[in-house]
Amino acid sequence: MMKELIEGFSAQLLESINIANSATLAKPSSPIQNVVIAGMGGSGIGGTLIKALTNDEVKVPIDVSKSYDVPAYINQNTLFIACSFSGNTEETLSAADKAKAKGAQIVAITSGGKMGAFVAENGYSSITIPGRSNSPRASIGYSFVQIFHILHHYGLIPSRHFEEIEASAQNLIDNSPEIQKVSKEMTAYFKDKLPILYGDSKVEAVLIRSQQQIAENSKHLSHVNVFPEMNHNELVGWKYPNVVFSNASTVLIRTSFDHPRTSVRLDVCKDIFTKVAGSVYELHAKGDSFIEQSIYLINVLDWTSFHLAEANNVDPFPVDVINFLKDELAKVG
Repeated sequence: MMKELIEGFSAQLLESINIANSATLAKPSSPIQNVVIAGMGGSGIGGTLIKALTNDEVKVPIDVSKSYDVPAYINQNTLFIACSFSGNTEETLSAADKAKAKGAQIVAITSGGKMGAFVAENGYSSITIPGRSNSPRASIGYSFVQIFHILHHYGLIPSRHFEEIEASAQNLIDNSPEIQKVSKEMTAYFKDKLPILYGDSKVEAVLIRSQQQIAENSKHLSHVNVFPEMNHNELVGWKYPNVVFSNASTVLIRTSFDHPRTSVRLDVCKDIFTKVAGSVYELHAKGDSFIEQSIYLINVLDWTSFHLAEANNVDPFPVDVINFLKDELAKVG
């Protein structure tokens, strides 16, 4: 089932645009001075991605909240976007209730559940997304496209970037053979190793997404970090323990939007990593815009996580240990 969901990513992006175009949202009741996007796991990564994609143009601060609590500054001038694929994510429901108490302007992105009931009871705006996949991580297109639409509706970004999203869908279709080739190369590189992925700080959301997908789909741990920050601390740790580096697979993710100085840093550190770990794989993004390149990378790494699941002889769809945790939490109320 996960294979079909990844294959359908480009179609999901286009469907998401249609959903956004048909959504009805309330007008702002007071000027928006800040944005908080709440969500966990596959529901929350869309907010992390949007923060990165809009960093150069959004007019107010954006904070991404991944807990039961909310920032103290939230008030009637806060746009609070609650993202819960199932509508039953307890952390996001708790955060939304606290945002309500602070008078925030709330919009939900959900397929229904308790979140759907919450917004209906309180007269808040919401955008209903399909829940048929039963997989938040495979529905990332629905969440981040809707967040684009919401930010545009509230006058916080100059456009909804729908043209770039449409181009991104076509970019995936046009490059499908290359995406499969690269993802299978990376799978062979990752098998029985610890994947270590680095990139410019601009692609931090993509890196986090890749780590989540490798964990959930492949049932496989990985490590990610960003340049230039890791050059001021983690780089020094590239010495011990030897057992880690002898069993690591290092990947440098590159885009044409990397800061020029970061590109130099990546070049220098590639030699450092090669001397310690033996080899480094470079993953180059494709696409004309930063959105296109980010979505390209997401799709390549999603496919890598799927093929790695096959190599690990595991079903990529179930997340049994998460379900066990939820069941245990339910026992204590």
